[in-house]
Amino acid sequence: MNQKTEQNQLQEFEEQAEQEFNRALDKIGQQETTKTIDDIYFIPKQYTKMVANGFSRGFLLFGDAGIGKTYSVMKAFKEANKPFVMLSGHITSLELYHFLFEHKNENILLDDVNILESEQNLNMLKACLSDNSRVVSYHTSSSRLRVPNKFVFNGTMTLLLNKIPKEAESLKAVESRILTYELKLDYKTKIKILFELAKQDYKEINQEDRQIIVEWIKNNTSEATENLNLRLLFLCYEFFRFNKENWIRLASKTIKNDELIQMIVQGVSQNDWCDATGLNRRTYYRYKQKLQVVTK
Repeated sequence: MNQKTEQNQLQEFEEQAEQEFNRALDKIGQQETTKTIDDIYFIPKQYTKMVANGFSRGFLLFGDAGIGKTYSVMKAFKEANKPFVMLSGHITSLELYHFLFEHKNENILLDDVNILESEQNLNMLKACLSDNSRVVSYHTSSSRLRVPNKFVFNGTMTLLLNKIPKEAESLKAVESRILTYELKLDYKTKIKILFELAKQDYKEINQEDRQIIVEWIKNNTSEATENLNLRLLFLCYEFFRFNKENWIRLASKTIKNDELIQMIVQGVSQNDWCDATGLNRRTYYRYKQKLQVVTK
C-alpha cells in the first residue's frame, strides 16, 4: 500500500471515527453517566442550562477538539427539556445570516463554525447578544439575500470553539455579553474518561476487547501526546474492526508526541536535554512548566 493510499484510508477511518464518536456521545447524553463524567462537565452543563432556561442569552465554551464539548452542551439541553438547533462546519456570512433569521426565536448551537474568520460574522453575533435592541442586519446588493435585511433576534446563542485567537477585539466584545468557560482536561482526566467510555457498547466489539484497546491507549500515550482526545478511542475501535491482527500497527501511526516534552517525561536531565535539542535552559524550564500544567 503506497503512502497516498495509506493517508486516504487513514482519513476514511478518522471520518468514520468522528461520526461514531458523535453518535456515542449523543447516546451517552441520553443515559445516566458516572459521577466522574458528571463532575468534569458540571460547569459547562450548568451554564448551558442557564441559557436554556432564560438566565443568560448566550454561552461560549472553548477547549481542545474531541474532549466532549458538544456532548456536555447537548446533554444539558436535553436534561433541561429544551429544544435547540445546531449548525456546524464552514458557512458563509450570508448563509449564517439566513440561518440566524430562520431560527431567530430558538436556542442556537454553533459547533465549531468558522465565525472567527469574518468581522461581519462577529458583528452579527454581537447584535444577537446585545443588551439593547438585538437588531441583526445584513446590507448587500446581492440577489441571493432571500430574507429581510434586518430582524430582531430573540433566541439564545451557544458557541463551541476549539481555539480563541489572542487578538480578537470583536470576539472580546461578544464574550463580555455572555457566559464563558474554557474546558481543559489534563492527561489523567482524559484517560479516566476514556475508560468510562470503553464501558459503553460499541458495535460488535465486546467488553474484553474494548478494555484491551483502552489499556493500549493508556500504555502508549503520555503527557507529551499532542492528539490524545476522546475521539482517539473510537479511531482505535475502527482500526480493530478493520484488522484485528494489525490494529496496533495502524493505531501507532496516529499517535503524535511533542518530542521536546517527551524527553522530559522520559526523565532526560536539563543538561542532556539542552545538548540534544540545542536549546537553552530557559526553554527547558518553559517546557517543563508546560508539562506541569498538563499533568496537574
